[in-house]
Amino acid sequence: MSTRKIVYTGLFAALGIILPQAFHMIGGPTIGQIFLPIHLPVLIGAMLLGPMSGVLIALVSIIVGVLLGMPPMPIAIFMLVELVVYGLVAGYLYNVKRVNVYIALIGAMILGRLVELGAIILALRLFEVKLPPVFGTIAMFATSIPGIIIQVILVPALILVLERAVGKNGRISID
Repeated sequence: MSTRKIVYTGLFAALGIILPQAFHMIGGPTIGQIFLPIHLPVLIGAMLLGPMSGVLIALVSIIVGVLLGMPPMPIAIFMLVELVVYGLVAGYLYNVKRVNVYIALIGAMILGRLVELGAIILALRLFEVKLPPVFGTIAMFATSIPGIIIQVILVPALILVLERAVGKNGRISID
């Protein structure tokens, strides 16, 4: 990994720490569940920098965030799983496989949510909590619909603007 890529990875990780904290200061903990501010730096950073950076951004954002009090445990564990998948899949599909920005984004979002749901179901079974699987799915998606809409609009727009501004051949070259 080049020095430049490490610096940009650190920048997106810092955004992954600062952005959620700012949202929580403005509107309390529930605003983060609605607007999903931690997702944006992970998805954008992964698409611009690749899967390894995407995973690092997710890990640093969640771990430092937990040390600062948000997200709370055990929710942080499930978010970590989701965001690592986001970083890995978005970075791989867009940066390595060179698929369309929308396909990479939607693919990462769907797979990340499915893996997170699987982790939740596994945890519920391990601790013998009796909830229908539909409960987790509805709860996961219902409160975060505004954040999902923001991601679908904002992430591709920012990626495309950045590519036009500094990219060559329609892609940004960080290395």
